[in-house]
Amino acid sequence: MSYSKTNTLKAVVIAMSGSALSVGAISNANAAATTMYNLTTELGSDFSNNTSACAPCNGPFGSDGWVWGFFGGAPLGSTSSVAKWAGTGGLHTTPFGYNGGGAVNWGLHMTTNGTAEISSQDSVNRYGVGADIDTAKGAWSDVGMLGSAGRRYDLDFGLFKSDVGGTITLNAVAVNNNTATSTANYGFTIIKGMDTGTLYNHHGNWNAGVNASGLTANSLPAGNTQFGANTAAAIANIVAYSIGGTTPSNINTISFNAEPGQIYTIVLGGYQSGTWIDTADGYKLTVSAVPVPGAVWLFGSAMAGLMGFGRRNKRVA
Repeated sequence: MSYSKTNTLKAVVIAMSGSALSVGAISNANAAATTMYNLTTELGSDFSNNTSACAPCNGPFGSDGWVWGFFGGAPLGSTSSVAKWAGTGGLHTTPFGYNGGGAVNWGLHMTTNGTAEISSQDSVNRYGVGADIDTAKGAWSDVGMLGSAGRRYDLDFGLFKSDVGGTITLNAVAVNNNTATSTANYGFTIIKGMDTGTLYNHHGNWNAGVNASGLTANSLPAGNTQFGANTAAAIANIVAYSIGGTTPSNINTISFNAEPGQIYTIVLGGYQSGTWIDTADGYKLTVSAVPVPGAVWLFGSAMAGLMGFGRRNKRVA
């Protein structure tokens, strides 16, 4: 009886340890994440035949992220996009069933914890086509704007979902920068949920004050985007954000806690590295997901239960 109990406990420990090692090994595999890319830019041009990494692909005045076309509104309830996509399961299928009127440049679905990448090179590696992954150097905050406001013209919007949740860390770096003497910085605004507006206006300023005094209505992307029933609800859905001004923080790197299965909108743009019209800056976004350490407590509870089970069996014997 004692031999059997001891070996049973050893077997459980080995099995659980093996499972943990297997999860760790799988987490960094390419299959752990699906990346999705919008291949259509301003006025309907697209990169579906482009076979090399090219971000930025179309130089200055290259507004992108169009989902329903340059002049059209969103056919709410439809997920058949005018834009062409890579990685969504259909050439005109939006990521995560998105049917709002806003802009979406890319999507990322992580099924396990680990690391994933959003970049034009990743699009080439996975799908054989180079997506236009870039943003204006002043899209999140333009030093020349009143109140250091950003400009929506070339602001990037990504959709993110993790099946397992946990702490998500984003890190953005410049790639294929056409201005050799400039190094871009990036600001983030991360919002719970997807935009439900009817038609996104790419033009206009936003983010005046750059969150230096806390979140306000200016912290929202605006341009007819809608992330809550009203302004207060939308502000409450901002889960993480960069801060500009004299003491900037969360620039280039930011973390937030993701709920399992919840979709988040990641708003990304250049932080005071140039003007809003300077779109010559491609970027690579590395996304790392770390699990909540609740599994450790679950393991401990399981072991305690098994030990208690063994003691009860001994008393019965």
